[in-house]
Amino acid sequence: MPSDISLQLTGVTKQFGLTVVLDHVDLQVRAGEVHGLIGQNGAGKSTLVKTLAGLYPDHGGLIEVDGARATLRTPRASRAEGIAVIHQEFSLVSEMTVAENLLLGREPGSWRHSRTALRRRAAALVDEVGIEIGESVDAPVGGLSPAIRQRIEIVKALAEDVRVLVMDEPTARLSEAERRSLFRVVRELSDRGVGMVFISHFLEEVREVTDRLTVLRNGRAVACEPSKSLSVGRMAALMLGEELRQVLDHERAAGRADDAHPVVLEADAVSSGERLREVSIALRSGEIMAVAGLVGSGRTRLCRVLGGADPATGGSLRLRGRKLALAGPRHAISQGIALIPEDRKHQGLSMSSPLTENLTLMALQRRLGRGGVVTRRAVRRLSTRLVRELEVSPPDIDAHAGTLSGGNQQKVVLGKALASEPDVLIIDQPTAGVDVGTKAQIHRLLRERADSGVALMVVSDDIDELYALGDRFHVMRQGRLIWQGTAADVTREQLVELISAGTVPDGS
Repeated sequence: MPSDISLQLTGVTKQFGLTVVLDHVDLQVRAGEVHGLIGQNGAGKSTLVKTLAGLYPDHGGLIEVDGARATLRTPRASRAEGIAVIHQEFSLVSEMTVAENLLLGREPGSWRHSRTALRRRAAALVDEVGIEIGESVDAPVGGLSPAIRQRIEIVKALAEDVRVLVMDEPTARLSEAERRSLFRVVRELSDRGVGMVFISHFLEEVREVTDRLTVLRNGRAVACEPSKSLSVGRMAALMLGEELRQVLDHERAAGRADDAHPVVLEADAVSSGERLREVSIALRSGEIMAVAGLVGSGRTRLCRVLGGADPATGGSLRLRGRKLALAGPRHAISQGIALIPEDRKHQGLSMSSPLTENLTLMALQRRLGRGGVVTRRAVRRLSTRLVRELEVSPPDIDAHAGTLSGGNQQKVVLGKALASEPDVLIIDQPTAGVDVGTKAQIHRLLRERADSGVALMVVSDDIDELYALGDRFHVMRQGRLIWQGTAADVTREQLVELISAGTVPDGS
């Protein structure tokens, strides 16, 4: 590994008012090194990323790129210094094509742009960078998978002679196969001498893909060690201290699966276009159903159909034995069915609205809105209680959702659903992009709801999460349900094989 330094942070500080978020952070990334950065929500990772992106020019300390002081006053200045940041929420314009996104702001021509020239230049750019996107440059970005959009972001970054590439939660929305593909790209970039900062809450993958890692806790860098020298347990201990035992409790759920539990919501041969074909399931009171599958397997479509967001084109639904035809999400909420979608930014929250509005939105018609009158006092009282119970930070019910960290936004999405006191709770990726501490807290809240009699369905890419929560397992592939059983019926290895290859365990 090259010994020259691509990125050097010395005593970097950042505070908001009297709150110190980064406290004299030192970080060194060598050329060609993949450097991991881990820490729970609130540790300072997001602030450090935004500082490197040029969004916080008032930081203290010294930042150097290739041995020269870097002045990161704007995102454009950061790019000019050789730093590219791929944020957890992609910055691509969905309405534009791949080519238009790749050359946005750098279109060929002086005052009039030729579409032919644009496509030709974009294709040449992809060839020059040497990263296969896997899609035509004429394809609209809005319809592409997260994995392909991520590759587009990487190509854009490398097209500007990047020395340091910062990747914030790059695998949060990727399937296992897509993760492996991304890791190959990361190693290829490493071979080219690009220094990389790799931020992820998946500790196993950080240990696998990085060379060294730095641990942030309460705004300070508390450790920097070779990745392979640290076990996952040690990494979590550095992040959380005494909370380790609770956080890494990945034991299987304590056997709540029981056919005596009454069925609350039942789907009988439900279809929705080509993405969901004749799926039959039964959600039972007091149980958590874990749904696994690759991206595109139909799991998200199933969530959306059960939650009223997408129409069923075949089959039927029954709620407590009575036939149910959902007219939309609002109708589903009125029937006691709450859906938490996987995309919290665009589907789960109003980022420009305060927490009071976000937290109480689902409760308006089912609780607060009874009789057609909603008082401001009731809204603030419910919001305050939820913020306190969920430990949202900062605990400001008037703060806009967009100002919170990803983990705290996820807590607000969960709180919004819980405020409606649902009988059925459907959650797609409950802990994507959150730290292990927040993950443990969300798991506890979900188990408590199951213990109180709520029927839950959880979709997750995280195998450990499925085992930590699931009483019954359902595996989907190509729009169909291919296997179902209890958590005790399938090993982790068998589940991975089921998801990736559709191989059913012997005796099932």
